Amino acid sequence: MNNIKSRLTFLAAGLSSVLFFLPIKALAFCPMCVVATGSLLGIFRWLGVDDTIIGLWLGGFILSFSIALNNFLVKKGKKIKFQFLLIPIIFYGLTVLFLYQFDALSPYSKIFGINKIFFGIIFGSLLLLFAPHLDRFLRKRNHGKIFISHQKVLTALILLLTFSFVLYFILK
Repeated sequence: MNNIKSRLTFLAAGLSSVLFFLPIKALAFCPMCVVATGSLLGIFRWLGVDDTIIGLWLGGFILSFSIALNNFLVKKGKKIKFQFLLIPIIFYGLTVLFLYQFDALSPYSKIFGINKIFFGIIFGSLLLLFAPHLDRFLRKRNHGKIFISHQKVLTALILLLTFSFVLYFILK
């Protein structure tokens, strides 16, 4: 039990530090991205996809939903101190609590010594944090213009899909 607590503490500290040092407030995630990520997560679980890949999408969903909720509250003029940190911490915490409550975490399902779902959540969150930077890079390469319609959303989804396929073939 202490091993699980130390890993969860490490996970929470790592995510918190990543979320603290990256400019999340400047990222503009739309509700469409949140719905698309959540829908694909449900479909993957139903199809019996590996826990690492499900965690990847779950991490992307939690972070995109947290950012969308923060942007919504800021737009409505409802802002509290450290809101941009509190919202993701609450959602990540509730997710971990939910996973433990419903025994969705298998002690035998590990990758690199970490539960596969937790590993996927960390990796998916980091990918989603990288997506706006990739979008900006692509726009800069195209002289400030987008290559395709809804490029920002598609960049995040394509990153998650690409790494889902990579993980699928690695774990196969």
